[in-house]
Amino acid sequence: MMSERPKIFFYTGIIIILGFSLYFLLIFDLLESFFLIVSFLMLVLAIAQYFFGNPVASQVNSNKNTEDFPFVSIHLAICNEPPEMVINTLRTALKVDYPNYEIIVLDNNTSKKSLWEPVRDFCDHHSEVIKFLHFDHLSGYKAGALNECLHLTDENAKYILTLDADYQLLPNSLNLAVNGFQGDNLAVLQFPQHYENNRSQSGLLRELEHFFRLYANSGNKTLSTLPTGTLSFIKRDALLEVGGWPEETLTEDARLGLEFLRKDYRLKYSSHRIGKGIMPYSISDLRKQRNRWSYGNAQCVSALFDMRMNWKCRISACLQLLSWINLLAIPILGSFLLIGLTLFDSPTDYGNTGSLILLQFGIYVTGKFFLLLKGSNRKTVSSDIKAYFIHLGLSCEMAFACWSAFFKVPQSFIRTSKTKSRTQYFSIPVLIPLILGLLMSLFFYQEEYYKAMVSLGLFALFLISSLYMFFEFQPVTKSIQPKLKTLTS
Repeated sequence: MMSERPKIFFYTGIIIILGFSLYFLLIFDLLESFFLIVSFLMLVLAIAQYFFGNPVASQVNSNKNTEDFPFVSIHLAICNEPPEMVINTLRTALKVDYPNYEIIVLDNNTSKKSLWEPVRDFCDHHSEVIKFLHFDHLSGYKAGALNECLHLTDENAKYILTLDADYQLLPNSLNLAVNGFQGDNLAVLQFPQHYENNRSQSGLLRELEHFFRLYANSGNKTLSTLPTGTLSFIKRDALLEVGGWPEETLTEDARLGLEFLRKDYRLKYSSHRIGKGIMPYSISDLRKQRNRWSYGNAQCVSALFDMRMNWKCRISACLQLLSWINLLAIPILGSFLLIGLTLFDSPTDYGNTGSLILLQFGIYVTGKFFLLLKGSNRKTVSSDIKAYFIHLGLSCEMAFACWSAFFKVPQSFIRTSKTKSRTQYFSIPVLIPLILGLLMSLFFYQEEYYKAMVSLGLFALFLISSLYMFFEFQPVTKSIQPKLKTLTS
């Protein structure tokens, strides 16, 4: 596990390397050509994501009656989780209307006994259904814990359902999953992750849902929807065939999907809701979560190039992985370079560099606007616009975390806190508004008013996005344990 100070040094080193790379391109008069290529790639990615995100009809039959009840093993890996929340999750799992299942709870690397011992005691009272195991030290992060769950699984189990500590299952969840698991060579049936919501966080809820609404659903075209870690219904024999959960990436779920595709298994998505969890409670937690997703998906993109699989599945998987990754690190660093050279170097004509930087920002915000408002209607347009602001506010995390993965900077698995916390002002993302504000000032100083006005528009858009994100994460006045409503429908 890497401490914060070495991590900062690594990130600084990456930024310096990228900055010097852009500077040398400038020296050799290649910077404009490079920015043109990046602009083209961003345009291609925006168009590909828009046309890929065409929802298809659900292929899952939810009306079939379950005539037999294959054994299902529910796996719950926990670490430093609030015991009340875990116990509440287990209570709802025990109420599932299905006669043939077990629950495996594996606590690992939890620092305080007061967090895991109440869970153990609850599990002991339901030992006929629940198995509990605790490890003081276990490697492999969440994947390592899920692999231990796999070792403990009843040999009669045909399917595995992964569950997070905050997720409550619907009573008919296992019936829906078993009935929906149809088709030859199917390895995974992924269900959507829905969240406990309040009125002030409708934008975040919609932003998180857009992955399933557009990317996961579109994966059904080629039966290549990558699993997302929780509410993943997996065929046990297939999981054993690929060697269990991959422990080399932070998004072990997506990497597992790639391993299945490499073995020619099919992966399907169902839009039926079988459970609901909670969203991050603070901007800081949300940014950490998005950083982990971007980093882990970038690791998977790197691995994807070395894998042999159907080309349609490869494109589908790649676009799903790129949903949390963008190329804004290039125009951001290019902006710093342009400003620095203008202020500290002799006056030089840098050609169309400034225009290309603005073009890249423009492609990004336009592409995301059309993507996140795709299929919007009168009922959803307000939430879709809010989701757009949230997505723009998280752009910096999705811009730089992926480069850490490409440069193989080690990063630890940072779990998303499940307790309410206060959102601090310093957690508001301001880097992109800051750099656009500096660009605007530079262009006004150089009397390039068209560029200055474009910069002003982009500055306002990203600033509004950051401030709106803070609005959705109003500081709480009480630190209380979150309580999820029991799902009944």
